[in-house]
Amino acid sequence: MKKVTKSLKALGAAAVLAGSTFAFSAPAVAQNVSLSEILRLVEADSNELSAEDRERVAQFQRERDEQVAAMEGARAELRAAEAVGARLGAEFDANEAELSALSAELEEQAGDFGELLGQFRTAAGETMPIIDSSIANFNYPGRTEQLSTVAQARTLPTRADLDSLPKAMLREMIAQSEVKAFMTDVSGVGADGEVAEVEVMRVGVFTAATTDGARFIETITDNTDEPYLRVLKAQPAGKFRSAMTSLIRADEGQTITVPFDPSKGDLFAIEGEKPTLQQRIGQGGAVGAVILFLLAIGLVFALFKIVTLFLMGGAMRSTAKTKQAGDGNPLARVFEAYETNRNADLETLELKLDEQILRESPKIERFNDVVKVLAAVAPLLGLLGTVIGMIITFTAITNFGAGDPKLMAGGISTALMTTVLGLVAAIPLLLLHAVAASMARGNQQVLDEQAAGLVAERAERSGASA
Repeated sequence: MKKVTKSLKALGAAAVLAGSTFAFSAPAVAQNVSLSEILRLVEADSNELSAEDRERVAQFQRERDEQVAAMEGARAELRAAEAVGARLGAEFDANEAELSALSAELEEQAGDFGELLGQFRTAAGETMPIIDSSIANFNYPGRTEQLSTVAQARTLPTRADLDSLPKAMLREMIAQSEVKAFMTDVSGVGADGEVAEVEVMRVGVFTAATTDGARFIETITDNTDEPYLRVLKAQPAGKFRSAMTSLIRADEGQTITVPFDPSKGDLFAIEGEKPTLQQRIGQGGAVGAVILFLLAIGLVFALFKIVTLFLMGGAMRSTAKTKQAGDGNPLARVFEAYETNRNADLETLELKLDEQILRESPKIERFNDVVKVLAAVAPLLGLLGTVIGMIITFTAITNFGAGDPKLMAGGISTALMTTVLGLVAAIPLLLLHAVAASMARGNQQVLDEQAAGLVAERAERSGASA
């Protein structure tokens, strides 16, 4: 590139000099010298460019020869590799042919034993998943590994290998009748839910629980390389755990009734997910809380009224026997009114007694109407909660569709629980109101009977004196 630039400069200089010959008048000798100099410069540049071109061509030829040599070397390596591949392929085909011949000879010599081996592998394939997921497999490990080794072997098994299948099956059958404790790793028993080795009590191959706290466990086989034991996330109700605790603490030979889960933990998991009484009450929401509050108030009034009427009735029965006037109970106050108006005429006495009975009646009937109203309001609030729950349910259906029942479970639970709470509040309040009303009528009847007796007695004495 530098040489080309020099040539261009020489040509430019020649052009300038040529132009100057036309622009200025100079001697002819000076013009000849300048043109000769220009020619010399041009020829020098041309020679220099030719030398560079020859050197560049030589370099290209050397690089081409090197590439040709490298290509020949690569081709030689390829031919050697192809030769090795052909030799290995021939050896592989020979080995395959020999293996096929040996397999045919083995099948011919095996005869019925080969068919037995096929049946063994079929039975082992059906049995291994059952044994692998069994709780007893953690008590007697290694059975499935031995069966898998025998089933996948290419050689004929020995008698001892074939005996491994019936032995594993017999061990599983015996384990079904065992109640046994053993040490094993269980997930979720640690302080932070990690895996820890604990003692486990199993009932056959169906029910198992830790001996430290009677926590039921299950076998996890889905999406795992190897099955493992895990504590149920939600433990079943206390009666199941208490029964299992009794078994853990039982002496040898003692008969204990224990829960039995043929699904190996699935039923216990479902039982554990059932809501408790407190959770069910919480499903009633605000309306359920109001119903329970009214139930508490109604029970307080009803029980208070029943107790006071019972005490009042006992005092009135005692007063009826003694005929003692006073102010300790309604009947004593009626007797007091009689004593106060003893000398009055019969009609006036009867009116005074009726007046006193009318004064006592509100005291006897007090709070009964409150209990009755609360008993009537409770189911109405339950109906209100039902309507609210259905509104929640239909709102969930509108927003998310009816494809997932869990989205509607909250509203349905609210609707049903408020109805239940309303009935639970109304039924005992109605019964208690009936008892209180009956006791009030009984006390009222005692007042009426005693007052009528006093009037009749006074009338008899008036008639006798007349």
